[in-house]
Amino acid sequence: MPTPSDQEVLSSGTETAYRGGCHQLEFSGEHVVTAKQPALPLNLTFTLPSGARISAKAFARNDGKAIARCYLPESGEWRWEAKSSAGKGVASGRIQVEDSSLPGKLRVSLKDTRQFQYDSASPYLHIGDTAEALLSPDQENWQAYIDQAAQAGFTKIRVRLPETATSAANFYDSNRKHLNLAFWDEVETRLLYALERFPGIQFQLDLFAQDRDELERFEEGDPLTHLVVNYACERLSPLANVHWCLATEIDPAKDSAVTLQALSRLGKTIYEQAPWHSLITCGQPRYASFLFDREKWCGLTSLASLGQVDGSFVPENAKLTRKPIVLDADRAEHALAPLQPRFYFRRLFWGLLLSGAHPTYHGLNTSGQGHGHKAGIYGYYDACHAGRLQSGAHDLLHIHTFIRETCETLEGWVADDSISGNKPLLCKSMRSAESDQCIVYIANPDAADGHSGKNGEGFYSDQNASASDIFTTFNLELPFAIGKAKWFSPTRGEWNGEVEITKASTIFLTPEPGDWILWIQRG
Repeated sequence: MPTPSDQEVLSSGTETAYRGGCHQLEFSGEHVVTAKQPALPLNLTFTLPSGARISAKAFARNDGKAIARCYLPESGEWRWEAKSSAGKGVASGRIQVEDSSLPGKLRVSLKDTRQFQYDSASPYLHIGDTAEALLSPDQENWQAYIDQAAQAGFTKIRVRLPETATSAANFYDSNRKHLNLAFWDEVETRLLYALERFPGIQFQLDLFAQDRDELERFEEGDPLTHLVVNYACERLSPLANVHWCLATEIDPAKDSAVTLQALSRLGKTIYEQAPWHSLITCGQPRYASFLFDREKWCGLTSLASLGQVDGSFVPENAKLTRKPIVLDADRAEHALAPLQPRFYFRRLFWGLLLSGAHPTYHGLNTSGQGHGHKAGIYGYYDACHAGRLQSGAHDLLHIHTFIRETCETLEGWVADDSISGNKPLLCKSMRSAESDQCIVYIANPDAADGHSGKNGEGFYSDQNASASDIFTTFNLELPFAIGKAKWFSPTRGEWNGEVEITKASTIFLTPEPGDWILWIQRG
């Protein structure tokens, strides 16, 4: 789970820097700028210890200083040189980068393209949350939200840069002549607050959301729109906790060819301009197939569905992509609400993780446009204590505990529901690449029949299901005959006894009513 760091994640000047962090250089004098000149004709070249050379540009802050940043994926001595647009040398220097325990940026796993890892090669467990308006300056509870997100075990937060879902006007001044640098300063303040305290939490920044006009301006070559894209890349991409979502609700049946072309061009621009290789994706409507899998810039598959407690959408989409499959939207505690949110989200997360995908929680309406008891940016536990939420994410911490105390990572693991009888609404199962370990989630819902529906039509048993108040028996067909099985409570995060296995086909009885996890190892 995310923990505070004792190493600097943002260094500057001649300070010692740390691998996995970010280093920045400040320029003043003739390079001081104002909002009228928000991007500098100042070009930086960083030479890494490996000999690789990376180009970047300086950007302006609202205090008039020019800043250049680099993400630090390598330890050793870095060299840098700054030149004007005319090629005249401005300054040069060195950065000493020490090795560190910082996790660094989010990457696709080098061992398993369905999974993620941190740049440090340490494992990453995707426990997502949704806080769309978190970066809006008028949201005052942002610190409590971030602190309690870490406390609850979230490792990824979906946030939006535009002030509303359909308008990115806040990127600019009121006359749309210059960038609104005060806004970008505030965005940075919040991202740095999280990075300095909880460097393991990743932020998926939604760049244009549903603002189609801004996308079309980009495709038409509007200078200010292109400037804001370049500016955001130079300022935010070097931060180790940032990756990108280009836009949301992109629907090929409704969106124009211009919009789709703009997204393809936008993804390519960010991929080429931001040299630190932040992951990039794009959001589709519920049930839509992913559009951009074959684009070079695309790093992960972002989908939306409903009632995916059985993970049925995963094999359907796994045929279309080798990238990580992320379910960024399903039910929320108030929108398309389940009757028993705590059981629902516990079941959703275990079901998706054991299907080889990556789940996301959604509590309050965080759009910034909702009002009342069910809306707003609040710390998760504050919202639960106030009765705004019904503890839907209370058991996600226990997923961290289980993974940490067993396999450490799901890299290389294979979803295999045949182990548990191909009844994913009742049991989900997964095995290691060597088939010497298995994980089985026994959902044991009190309602499973009639779980149907396509494109939101029909009845979903997950809407009303609770964990059954009776014991349940189930049969497993294991890939080995001799071994040991241990019971884990997904609600208490505790182990509860073990049994010896003497044959591959084995009948089990849960230790108590409700849902359970079974960790099985070959003897």
